[in-house]
Amino acid sequence: MIIIVALVLLFGLFFFLKKHVGPAHLAVIAGISVYESFGKNIVDGIHSIAKSAPVGLLEVLVFLVLVLGLPMLLYLRSGRGGIFGILRIIEAAIFSALLVSLCSWCITYFFPLDSLSSNILSFINTYKGIIMVSGIAFAYFDILMYRDDC
Repeated sequence: MIIIVALVLLFGLFFFLKKHVGPAHLAVIAGISVYESFGKNIVDGIHSIAKSAPVGLLEVLVFLVLVLGLPMLLYLRSGRGGIFGILRIIEAAIFSALLVSLCSWCITYFFPLDSLSSNILSFINTYKGIIMVSGIAFAYFDILMYRDDC
Protein backbone atom coordinates (compact mmCIF):
# COMPACT_ATOMS: atom_id res chain seq x y z
CA MET A 1 0.00 0.00 0.00
CA ILE A 2 2.89 2.36 0.73
CA ILE A 3 4.09 2.09 -2.88
CA ILE A 4 0.66 3.09 -4.19
CA VAL A 5 0.58 6.06 -1.82
CA ALA A 6 4.07 7.15 -2.94
CA LEU A 7 3.14 6.79 -6.62
CA VAL A 8 -0.09 8.76 -6.22
CA LEU A 9 1.53 11.53 -4.17
CA LEU A 10 4.44 11.97 -6.58
CA PHE A 11 2.19 11.80 -9.64
CA GLY A 12 -0.12 14.42 -8.12
CA LEU A 13 2.81 16.65 -7.26
CA PHE A 14 4.29 16.48 -10.76
CA PHE A 15 0.98 16.76 -12.59
CA PHE A 16 -0.78 19.50 -10.63
CA LEU A 17 2.13 21.86 -9.94
CA LYS A 18 2.80 22.10 -13.69
CA LYS A 19 6.47 22.89 -13.32
CA HIS A 20 9.39 21.82 -15.47
CA VAL A 21 10.27 18.22 -14.63
CA GLY A 22 13.21 18.02 -17.03
CA PRO A 23 15.95 19.57 -14.87
CA ALA A 24 14.79 17.64 -11.80
CA HIS A 25 14.79 14.38 -13.74
CA LEU A 26 18.34 14.95 -14.93
CA ALA A 27 19.29 15.90 -11.35
CA VAL A 28 17.99 12.49 -10.22
CA ILE A 29 20.29 10.81 -12.73
CA ALA A 30 23.18 12.98 -11.52
CA GLY A 31 22.31 12.13 -7.90
CA ILE A 32 22.48 8.42 -8.70
CA SER A 33 25.91 8.91 -10.29
CA VAL A 34 27.18 10.91 -7.32
CA TYR A 35 25.85 8.32 -4.87
CA GLU A 36 27.41 5.44 -6.77
CA SER A 37 30.75 7.27 -7.03
CA PHE A 38 31.01 8.96 -3.65
CA GLY A 39 28.14 7.66 -1.49
CA LYS A 40 30.31 5.27 0.50
CA ASN A 41 32.85 8.03 1.17
CA ILE A 42 30.13 10.45 2.29
CA VAL A 43 28.58 7.85 4.59
CA ASP A 44 32.01 6.96 6.04
CA GLY A 45 32.74 10.64 6.66
CA ILE A 46 29.44 11.19 8.43
CA HIS A 47 29.87 7.97 10.40
CA SER A 48 33.32 9.06 11.57
CA ILE A 49 31.71 12.19 13.02
CA ALA A 50 28.59 10.50 14.43
CA LYS A 51 29.84 7.08 15.46
CA SER A 52 26.59 6.05 17.15
CA ALA A 53 24.52 6.53 13.97
CA PRO A 54 23.66 3.28 12.19
CA VAL A 55 25.44 2.95 8.85
CA GLY A 56 22.31 1.63 7.11
CA LEU A 57 20.32 4.69 8.13
CA LEU A 58 23.12 6.99 6.98
CA GLU A 59 23.19 5.25 3.59
CA VAL A 60 19.44 5.73 3.22
CA LEU A 61 19.60 9.39 4.21
CA VAL A 62 22.52 10.21 1.91
CA PHE A 63 20.76 8.43 -0.97
CA LEU A 64 17.49 10.26 -0.30
CA VAL A 65 19.21 13.64 -0.15
CA LEU A 66 21.10 13.09 -3.42
CA VAL A 67 18.42 11.29 -5.41
CA LEU A 68 15.18 12.69 -3.99
CA GLY A 69 15.81 15.79 -1.86
CA LEU A 70 18.01 17.94 -4.09
CA PRO A 71 16.07 17.15 -7.30
CA MET A 72 12.78 17.94 -5.52
CA LEU A 73 14.22 21.27 -4.39
CA LEU A 74 15.21 21.98 -7.99
CA TYR A 75 11.75 20.95 -9.18
CA LEU A 76 9.92 23.15 -6.69
CA ARG A 77 12.07 26.15 -7.65
CA SER A 78 11.68 25.63 -11.41
CA GLY A 79 9.37 27.71 -13.57
CA ARG A 80 5.87 26.83 -14.62
CA GLY A 81 5.11 25.48 -18.06
CA GLY A 82 6.85 22.97 -20.23
CA ILE A 83 5.09 19.90 -21.56
CA PHE A 84 1.28 20.04 -21.56
CA GLY A 85 -1.73 17.83 -22.20
CA ILE A 86 -1.37 14.08 -22.45
CA LEU A 87 2.41 14.41 -22.50
CA ARG A 88 2.29 15.94 -19.01
CA ILE A 89 0.39 12.90 -17.73
CA ILE A 90 2.93 10.55 -19.30
CA GLU A 91 5.86 12.60 -17.97
CA ALA A 92 4.41 12.71 -14.45
CA ALA A 93 3.74 8.95 -14.51
CA ILE A 94 7.25 8.17 -15.76
CA PHE A 95 8.99 10.43 -13.25
CA SER A 96 6.95 9.18 -10.29
CA ALA A 97 7.49 5.53 -11.29
CA LEU A 98 11.21 6.13 -11.67
CA LEU A 99 11.53 7.82 -8.27
CA VAL A 100 9.54 5.09 -6.54
CA SER A 101 11.59 2.34 -8.16
CA LEU A 102 14.88 4.06 -7.28
CA CYS A 103 13.84 4.84 -3.71
CA SER A 104 12.07 1.54 -3.04
CA TRP A 105 14.93 0.15 -0.95
CA CYS A 106 14.75 3.31 1.17
CA ILE A 107 11.00 2.88 1.60
CA THR A 108 11.48 -0.73 2.69
CA TYR A 109 13.99 0.45 5.29
CA PHE A 110 11.20 2.30 7.08
CA PHE A 111 8.02 0.42 6.05
CA PRO A 112 7.37 -3.27 5.39
CA LEU A 113 5.97 -4.07 1.96
CA ASP A 114 2.75 -5.97 1.48
CA SER A 115 2.19 -8.31 -1.45
CA LEU A 116 0.48 -5.64 -3.58
CA SER A 117 3.41 -3.24 -3.13
CA SER A 118 5.86 -6.03 -3.96
CA ASN A 119 3.95 -6.85 -7.15
CA ILE A 120 3.85 -3.20 -8.22
CA LEU A 121 7.57 -2.80 -7.55
CA SER A 122 8.46 -5.94 -9.47
CA PHE A 123 6.37 -4.69 -12.42
CA ILE A 124 8.05 -1.26 -12.33
CA ASN A 125 11.51 -2.80 -11.91
CA THR A 126 10.89 -5.03 -14.95
CA TYR A 127 10.61 -1.91 -17.10
CA LYS A 128 13.03 0.28 -15.11
CA GLY A 129 15.47 0.71 -17.99
CA ILE A 130 12.73 1.70 -20.42
CA ILE A 131 11.26 4.06 -17.84
CA MET A 132 14.64 5.69 -17.27
CA VAL A 133 15.43 6.15 -20.97
CA SER A 134 11.98 7.49 -21.80
CA GLY A 135 12.16 9.77 -18.77
CA ILE A 136 15.48 11.17 -19.97
CA ALA A 137 13.98 11.74 -23.42
CA PHE A 138 11.01 13.56 -21.86
CA ALA A 139 13.42 15.57 -19.68
CA TYR A 140 15.36 16.79 -22.68
CA PHE A 141 12.14 17.52 -24.55
CA ASP A 142 10.84 19.46 -21.53
CA ILE A 143 14.04 21.49 -21.38
CA LEU A 144 13.91 22.18 -25.12
CA MET A 145 10.27 23.30 -24.87
CA TYR A 146 11.06 25.78 -22.08
CA ARG A 147 10.70 29.42 -23.05
CA ASP A 148 11.66 32.29 -20.83
CA ASP A 149 9.37 35.17 -21.69
CA CYS A 150 11.38 38.05 -20.28
